[in-house]
Amino acid sequence: MEKKIILVGNGPLLTSQTLNMNAYSLRTIQFMDGLKNDLNEVYLLDRKDNYKNKKFPDISGVKFFEHFSDLKKEIKRNKIGMLISVNNYTSYLCCKIRGDFYRVCDLNGTLTYELQAQCDVEQNDFRSWIISRRQRLILKKADFITCVSESQKDSILGQLGILNFNGYKNLKKSLVEVIENGQVSKDDKFYNKKEFIIDLPKNAKKILFLGSFNNWVDEQTLIEAFNLTKKEIPECVLILTGKKNSEFGNKKYEKFISRAKELNIIDSIFHLGFIDYLDMKSLIEFCDIGVVTDLSIYESRIGARNRINEMMKFKLPVVCTLNSSISHFLKLLNQNMVANSLDPKSLSKSMIWSLKKENNQELNAYVKEFNDRFLDNKNLLNPITNYIKKPFKKEPFDSKLLSFLQRLIKKKFNL
Repeated sequence: MEKKIILVGNGPLLTSQTLNMNAYSLRTIQFMDGLKNDLNEVYLLDRKDNYKNKKFPDISGVKFFEHFSDLKKEIKRNKIGMLISVNNYTSYLCCKIRGDFYRVCDLNGTLTYELQAQCDVEQNDFRSWIISRRQRLILKKADFITCVSESQKDSILGQLGILNFNGYKNLKKSLVEVIENGQVSKDDKFYNKKEFIIDLPKNAKKILFLGSFNNWVDEQTLIEAFNLTKKEIPECVLILTGKKNSEFGNKKYEKFISRAKELNIIDSIFHLGFIDYLDMKSLIEFCDIGVVTDLSIYESRIGARNRINEMMKFKLPVVCTLNSSISHFLKLLNQNMVANSLDPKSLSKSMIWSLKKENNQELNAYVKEFNDRFLDNKNLLNPITNYIKKPFKKEPFDSKLLSFLQRLIKKKFNL
C-alpha cells in the first residue's frame, strides 16, 4: 500500500451553510487549494455549530472531526508517509502523534508574540510561557516549517539554532520557508448576493474597519485620523464590525467610543457588530475604502494581516499603517496608501487621498497588482510542493565529543 500524504487543518469551510470564518480556516483553505494535486486526504478539526444546519459539509476527500482524539485514531489507522499540519495549535497537536513519517508544520503567525500583547493586558506572562513550550515541541519535531513572513522565518531560524538544529547535517536543507497568506475565490458563489444596505446619510463616503479591536490594533490612531479626515471630507463615515465590547480583555473599544464622543463624531460611526459571514462580500463591496491600524509591536512586524487580504480580495482599496510585512509590499505598490505608524496625520492624509475620485485609476491598479500576487496564487505553496518532491528529515546535532577529545589529547601530548 502506498503511503499517504495527509493534511490536517481547521474548519469551517466556506459553504452556503457557514456561519463564520477565521484566520485558521482561511489558511487551511489556501493550503487545501494549493496542494490539492499532492494530497491523498484532508482531515479538519471543526464544529457542527459553525454551520446553520448543524451538519458537516459533504466534500470528497475531506473528513471532519470535532475531537482531536478521533482524528488521531484515524491517522494511526492509515499508513502515513507525510503529515502536513496547518496552523499553530493544530501543528502542536500533530507533533504529539508518534510515527516514522515526514512532518510539515505551518506556523500561521507567532503565537508567543500574539500572547505577549494579551499578557500585557493581563499583566501576567503565564499564557506566553505555555505557548512557548508548545512552540518548542513543534520546532523539535517538525522536519519542515512554513510561516507567514520573512521576519517570522528569521525568528524561527534563530530559535532552531538555539535548539541545536544548526548542525552540519542540516547545512544544505531549507528548514523554514515563507508561505504568505493568500485568498481563494473558488467558493465565492456561496456568499449572499444581495446588496448590503444600512441607513446612512446620502452621499456618505464609507470607510470600513473590519474585525474587532484585538490587542495589536491601534484604535487611538484610527479615531484621531478619522476625525481629521472628517474635517476635510464631512460626508465620510466609519463602519465597524465585531463585538461591541472587548473580547480580548482590553479596554480599546471603550476608549475608542469615549474619544469619539469627546470629538463629537460618534454619530458618524456605525457599528454593525457580528454580521453573517456570508454577507461579508456585499459589505466590503458596499464600502469605499478599508483601513487597518496596527501598534508598533513584534506581532505587527512578524505576523500576517487577513483583514487586508479579505478586503482587497473584493477590490476594496485598503489604507494601512506601516508595520506588517504585507504593509511594506503595499507601500511598494502605492506609497499614498500606507501611513506612518502611530501617526494620525499621516493616516488621515492617506485616507483623504484614497477617497478622492481623481485617484480611482491608481486605486484600481493598486488592488489589481495586489490580487495578482495573492488571489488564487497556487505558487505561494511552492515551498511545500518542492518539499513533497524531495522530502528530508531534520537532523539533531551530531556532536562526537569523545572522538574530539581523543584528537585533542593526541595533539596536546604528541601521541
